[in-house]
Amino acid sequence: MNLTQLTLEILGVTLGGIFGITQSTLEIHVILFAAIMLVVGFIGIRIGKKQVMSKEKRILELEDEMLAAHKEILHFAKTNKQLAETLEKAKIPYPVSHIDEEEDEKVRKIPLGKIG
Repeated sequence: MNLTQLTLEILGVTLGGIFGITQSTLEIHVILFAAIMLVVGFIGIRIGKKQVMSKEKRILELEDEMLAAHKEILHFAKTNKQLAETLEKAKIPYPVSHIDEEEDEKVRKIPLGKIG
């Protein structure tokens, strides 16, 4: 057996019934097999790396969106605080409407037809 070749013997149990082959031999060159495996591995790594890069890019985009949303929330909170402070300093008098219970009862007893 040569060291640069790998011989695999396949017992054709199911193939033997179909094709009438009882035993077949498959020869694969070891260096060619190793080269094919390296190329397939390299392609798999490249595809996986590309997927990871696209996922990382999407994550960075989402992080930027979240930072923008938090910045907007902080801006609105600051504006709200400034407005609240302005209203507190303005001391705008509130109209006081003090209704006694007796007057409230009188208003309720007026028939609806006589109003307006």
